[in-house]
Amino acid sequence: MLLNAFDIDTRTGERSLELRVGDFPQLEINADLLVVSAFEGCYAPTSGTLLGRLHEAYGLNINKLIRAVDLTNSPLKSWISEPIDLHSISSNQGLKTNQSCFQRIAVIEGTLEWEEGDLLPWPPFNRLFSLLAMLPMRGINFQVVASPLLGSGKQGMEQLAHLPELLEAYREGFRHVPELQRLILFDKSDHALKLLGESIDTWLGRPYSQTTRFELPQELPGLERLNGLLNELKRDQYSDNLSLNHDLEELLTLLRSEEISPIALGMHGRRVVEQLVLQTLGPSGIARNLSLYSGINELRRQGVDPWVISCLHQVRVFGNWMGHPQGNERKRNVEIHDVLAMLSALQRVLSEFPWVIT
Repeated sequence: MLLNAFDIDTRTGERSLELRVGDFPQLEINADLLVVSAFEGCYAPTSGTLLGRLHEAYGLNINKLIRAVDLTNSPLKSWISEPIDLHSISSNQGLKTNQSCFQRIAVIEGTLEWEEGDLLPWPPFNRLFSLLAMLPMRGINFQVVASPLLGSGKQGMEQLAHLPELLEAYREGFRHVPELQRLILFDKSDHALKLLGESIDTWLGRPYSQTTRFELPQELPGLERLNGLLNELKRDQYSDNLSLNHDLEELLTLLRSEEISPIALGMHGRRVVEQLVLQTLGPSGIARNLSLYSGINELRRQGVDPWVISCLHQVRVFGNWMGHPQGNERKRNVEIHDVLAMLSALQRVLSEFPWVIT
């Protein structure tokens, strides 16, 4: 479940930090890097830890992974694995396929406490961003990184101390690592993540919060059709797109719920539209690294129906509203009719897909 999220780069809305609650293997996260923390050289799959869960769900033994980059003898005290074939490892041990997947593991090890010379407020994350900044020079590509709350497990660091400074540290980390598009923080409990989410709400100046939910009217016209359209997309030629499938499934889950989160609706809806726009434009659009705004305008120039273009922008703007900071001059509460307008625009967009370009 997506608890909260915000856009790091508000010019494009494409770089974001997300908070997700649940058991990692079942979260349907598709990451380039999965981050774990451990005491120096201690990789025993202890029950109740992420290392233990990775062993139970995937059959992974972290100590047996081949290291592509080893910086354990440096101040970063970290290393990166070679690419991991999760399917083969799980199959060899008779384990079922999990919904979350990742290409490599990044291990942040050592004593995760404040030491003289450390950058405050959160040394483990500073080490992580420093490690990420080095990876392109080693030929390791990444865009999506998934991480637990580093150091808050068996290492015993106080969870989420200095919350406002921590959020600013994330922004600075993204600024120094342009390759990073999404940082997904996850935890099996929502206790600590709720605290961080509340700080995000305050920091963004939201008049609503991550707990805001709306009950959809019963027998809402078109809702059943929207469910069908989302399911059809999952079954068509894009079924091998794990990121798109994840967002489609999240939207289906939202619509099946008794109450709907506008933040989750905005972020997942915008991401679905973004991926469909880039796929429609083809390699040229992706190669030019178009923002969603630019991509929609390119579709308009290529002859897509003006009403569809309008609805695409409506989905985009609603997602931006949910993820961008709100200054006093533009602060407003989200209401049920805003959610219904978003759902209506999303249905029109999906019902016309693939969009005809003349």
